[in-house]
Amino acid sequence: MESQIGYERFFDPEDIFFSTTGPKGVIRRTNRTFDSLSRYSRERLQRAPHSIVRHLDMPAGLFKLMWDDLGAGRPVSAYVLNRAADGVDYRVFATVVPIRGGFLSVRTKPLREDARRAIEEAYRRVRAREREFAGRGASRSQIGEMGAVELAIELAGLGYPALIDATRALLPAEVSALVSAGVRVPDAAGVSGPVADILRAAADLERSTNRLVFQLEEYFRLLGSLEATRESMLQVAERVELTGRVLGAQDRTSWQRMRSDEIAERVVELSGRAAPALRALPQRMSAARDGVLDLRFSVALMRLMTLMVGRFSRSILDGSEEDPVGSISDLCESLDSVVGAMDAVCARARQAAEALDADLRAVTPQIDRITRRTRQWVDDRAATRAVDPAGTIDRDMREVRSFAQQGAPEVRPMAALAAECRTIDLPFDSAAAHRLIGSIVTALGQLS
Repeated sequence: MESQIGYERFFDPEDIFFSTTGPKGVIRRTNRTFDSLSRYSRERLQRAPHSIVRHLDMPAGLFKLMWDDLGAGRPVSAYVLNRAADGVDYRVFATVVPIRGGFLSVRTKPLREDARRAIEEAYRRVRAREREFAGRGASRSQIGEMGAVELAIELAGLGYPALIDATRALLPAEVSALVSAGVRVPDAAGVSGPVADILRAAADLERSTNRLVFQLEEYFRLLGSLEATRESMLQVAERVELTGRVLGAQDRTSWQRMRSDEIAERVVELSGRAAPALRALPQRMSAARDGVLDLRFSVALMRLMTLMVGRFSRSILDGSEEDPVGSISDLCESLDSVVGAMDAVCARARQAAEALDADLRAVTPQIDRITRRTRQWVDDRAATRAVDPAGTIDRDMREVRSFAQQGAPEVRPMAALAAECRTIDLPFDSAAAHRLIGSIVTALGQLS
């Protein structure tokens, strides 16, 4: 159901756009939602460039970034403002994926208003600069290049180092909001034959991701808690390095045979291993986070395509779509590709969590040993003046004494969080998913 306020047209979450294009963006297939909201006839849209609905306020730099990612074989998602044939605007959240011989695009109602508004503000700033650049005689190609650079800077300011990072973050959020709004694969009740088979298989695909989505959210929550300790990890590394440096710098001529000398050497050795390991942990956390983001994105893409399969399946019964069988076939190709990569994506996420846990399990006892031996060293040296008559390292020595007394109690909770991450199951049966997609393809063959 659609409505209009001023010069903007609105639609419901259930209204999902679909189109496929050739390699240069020329439209091949559309669906009823696209036809209706764009106010173009299906005949007019087909064989027209997708830019037929492009709004002049959209920055050229966005499309440059999108084409760059698509050309590299990566899917893209973005908030897009379009203009219909009657001059009325409508907003979509567009997801475009490469398929054989072109691209497949699914567009939904933007539901994450906070993200959309922030990104549209960035678009406005970039578009204003593009217009200034155009006013100085720049070509369309130059405007796109400059706009891409400017938009990349804007996206980085919003926390997205590149468009692919925005894609990985925004698609799961939008699909989650779509599901929360009640958009699901239509029920097969009252339907029989191949269409019922397709709907049941699509519903099974949808259910196969439900537990994985829940587990990923828990995994992401734990990683967020762990990433909040990043500064603490680096501070512990600094204290460990300082301890090793201070103990290693003592004048040994007067006490080289003393027990404290042996202790100091051991502390220097342990700190030389522990400090670099601690400094490497943020990178481990980033790898784990990237693994989860990749998996969340893959699951969201799979759920979005599955929703579209369900909608086209229903249209077979009412005849509302021109070529639902061909459209479902394109969607199955995309689904098969996503599912085919899921095992590797799941494996990367698991391996990153295991590596993070292993590193923290290794470094925790090292820090305990450093603390105990430093305490022994401090006790043996009794007073700072005994090793530093001039008092030149009083401040560093106070830090060492503090470390000897307190240790690094913050490391154990970090290790516990990492262990929790490692134990989270990421349940996905790719073989079963491939079988379900195959059953949809078989049912399509019965309808052709």
